[in-house]
Amino acid sequence: MFKKILIPIDSSPASLRALDLAIEFAMKDGSKLTLIHVVSPTPVCSKPAVIEEMKSIGNSVLEAAAAKCDGFGISAKKVLKVAEGNQTSTAYEIFREAVDGNYDCVIIGSRGYSGGMGILMGSVAISVALSLPCTTIIVR
Repeated sequence: MFKKILIPIDSSPASLRALDLAIEFAMKDGSKLTLIHVVSPTPVCSKPAVIEEMKSIGNSVLEAAAAKCDGFGISAKKVLKVAEGNQTSTAYEIFREAVDGNYDCVIIGSRGYSGGMGILMGSVAISVALSLPCTTIIVR
């Protein structure tokens, strides 16, 4: 069904369920999976040492998700991005990766660990779903 699937991952329960669904597609259809984690420093947390620690945590999140894929015999590419300055955001970095990588599907968790208080769905999931030209599946 889908050849290339992008999965934003932050180890939140919803993003892990999105990963489970992507693994199902890969096992059934041979889809290629790419895991993306976006580090989003805030003005309070923008010191280089803090950003490096956030990147280290992000790499650990990606490694754990890739290990889960490996357990099913699926190799997953890992991408770590840093949303820097006022011109980028988590949603924008996911959008840019999806478009630049020519993905035909993005599977994203409905709520992540961004700290926002969306009523029904996370703001990143909404932004991604509304902006992407490809199929977007939001997993609760």
